[in-house]
Amino acid sequence: MKLPGSALFVGAHCDDIELLAGGLFARACRTGVRVGVLVFSDHRGVISPEAATQARAEMQANLRWLAARTGAEITDHTDVLLPACAGAFEAERGRIYAALEALRDRYELVVTHPIHDTNQDHQQVAREAARVFKAHATLLAGEFPNNDLGDGRLDVYVPLDERDMEAKVHMITSYTSQRFGGRPYLDEGVVRALATLRGSQVRERAAEAFFVLARLIVR
Repeated sequence: MKLPGSALFVGAHCDDIELLAGGLFARACRTGVRVGVLVFSDHRGVISPEAATQARAEMQANLRWLAARTGAEITDHTDVLLPACAGAFEAERGRIYAALEALRDRYELVVTHPIHDTNQDHQQVAREAARVFKAHATLLAGEFPNNDLGDGRLDVYVPLDERDMEAKVHMITSYTSQRFGGRPYLDEGVVRALATLRGSQVRERAAEAFFVLARLIVR
């Protein structure tokens, strides 16, 4: 199977897209896929307002860097930014739904969080994405082992070449605003180890793996 002509990457927080699917994101950009991104929080409430502003700036810098590297035009649909991990996503689920619904007919592939992720904001975004896109786009969920207790089955594997891996590592390690509390998933060695493991399962040097969140649609 080939990548579709358009793909939307949706994260709860500014660094989520790169963590969940940074390799696929980079591959889509360099292969001519029309790409959009959407996030709903800059981590405000979990980190200081200054650090939250920095996190949003780091995401925007990653988008500019990847666009320059690949020649892609990346559309950032981000608008509302909610406080993180404090009930705002549940309280504002209607706004999340509306933001996603506005893009429902514009993308063939949507990539977001798995619904069994232990983070409450990730769960809410996954639920709203499933409601919106279930009949309109292939909906995949990227893996994030830090928040995975073993539920779900990885069914879709996307091989990555070194250009994709370099891009993923660059973007993840650019989030200096998130380097607190001993977060191992920001470490290059951890990022590459997971990609190597997933690659070994499909006889590739590196890969990302995804859950099917709603439906896999082949048109």
